[in-house]
Amino acid sequence: MSTKTPRYIIRTEQEQASFIRRHWLLLSLIGLVIVAFFYGRYYDIDVLKAFKGQKQTWTEVNQHLSDENQQQSVTISRLQTELKVKDQALQLLKLDLDKLNQEILQLKADVGFYENLLSHKDTIKTLRVFEAVAKPVANHIQLKIVLAQKLEKARTKTGTLTLNLLGISDDQAKQIDLIKQFDLDNGFSFKYFEIKNYAITLPDGFIPTAILVELHSQDNRPTTVTERIAWQDVWQADTGNEEIQPPSDQPLENDSNDLD
Repeated sequence: MSTKTPRYIIRTEQEQASFIRRHWLLLSLIGLVIVAFFYGRYYDIDVLKAFKGQKQTWTEVNQHLSDENQQQSVTISRLQTELKVKDQALQLLKLDLDKLNQEILQLKADVGFYENLLSHKDTIKTLRVFEAVAKPVANHIQLKIVLAQKLEKARTKTGTLTLNLLGISDDQAKQIDLIKQFDLDNGFSFKYFEIKNYAITLPDGFIPTAILVELHSQDNRPTTVTERIAWQDVWQADTGNEEIQPPSDQPLENDSNDLD
């Protein structure tokens, strides 16, 4: 009797891996991508909000600084204006002070001049040259001639004067008619005194030695007064002190009251 081979073979079926198990790596990557996407999205939103908040803060800070800077600019402008006004006021005060000092000096000079005139050691008896002064000014010589007469019951004296400068040039005596040479005003008319101011120049090589002044007036006796003054007594180069200045270049008149 023969053994028959079974027609069917019973085998144990092997368990197959699930889809997830077979594709877990891919699904993990996809999940990570999705998580990263949403995380990045919400993170970007947070960052954007933070940036917006920071921008708003900087905008407010910048506006505050701008307002403060504008206020400081206004304050600085006001202070500069006040400083300018104060500076101008100080300048005006300085000018007024200088002017007052000049007036005080002029008053002192006036007093000194009158004292010198009234207390002159050579009592003025008639028309005469009271003072003659020459000093350098810029590019010329300022020559001042003060004419005066007796102060007691004085009468107006009118006339003319001649000015001759005596000196040496080329080892020879020379005389210069200053009135003619420089076309100077030689008229005078005063009751007490008159100041004549002239601008002259000296020829090259000319050495002055004296100045000769002649006063011509029909109202005076004698009608001609001549005075010769040494140049060294006239010349004042730079003494360091201001000379006594007369109060005015005009003749002093006082017809209502005579000085006694």
